[in-house]
Amino acid sequence: MVRPRARVYVDGFNFDYAAFDKGRGKHAAFRWLDLPRFFDVVLPDLDITHIRYFTAKVRPAPWKPNDYAMTGRQERYLGAIASLPRTTVHEAQFATWKVKRPLAGPVGVEPTYVSVWDTKEKGSDVSLASFMLVDGFKGLYDVAVVVSDDSDLLDPVRLVRSELGLKVGVVRVRVHRASVFRAEADFVRSVRRWHFATCQLPEVVDLPDDSVIRRPSGW
Repeated sequence: MVRPRARVYVDGFNFDYAAFDKGRGKHAAFRWLDLPRFFDVVLPDLDITHIRYFTAKVRPAPWKPNDYAMTGRQERYLGAIASLPRTTVHEAQFATWKVKRPLAGPVGVEPTYVSVWDTKEKGSDVSLASFMLVDGFKGLYDVAVVVSDDSDLLDPVRLVRSELGLKVGVVRVRVHRASVFRAEADFVRSVRRWHFATCQLPEVVDLPDDSVIRRPSGW
């Protein structure tokens, strides 16, 4: 039996938060994840031809300008998965600016306003939606698999199904809440803790230029 061709579209920060802060992964050691192997195991009924991973490089917070620990770990991971077969990393940007926000107080009392730092990732959801639609127009998949729980992606999912006549599945990582796509997708697949535990990259990843990337300490 020929398996349907599938492309996987990963909302990196959404996936990271759901998997390692709230979901089945919930352990720092599982962050060194082998994406092709992981999705092959989670979706064995599909022929996964490509994985697009959308993220943005983190930067030190303005109040910790020299804290590069997280930045270094992320750079290693992105370099490692970018070297894997069937995997492309798409980078957006973080934007940080000062905004004024009201402090919480009694209802009906004029609040005091303070300046706070506001940091947002810009562009990943738009990029994910764009590539999913363009890949569909090109006929590069039979099934698009979205790895996110971002409601901003509902319209692209609907368009792939209604305008292109293609199927869309969703990989759900946060198991204690229903997927926002449950009424829109052709299927919703949940992951298990063992998927993360058994799909880790080797301690040392060999790169095409003969250099290596080592697993960060603590991962």
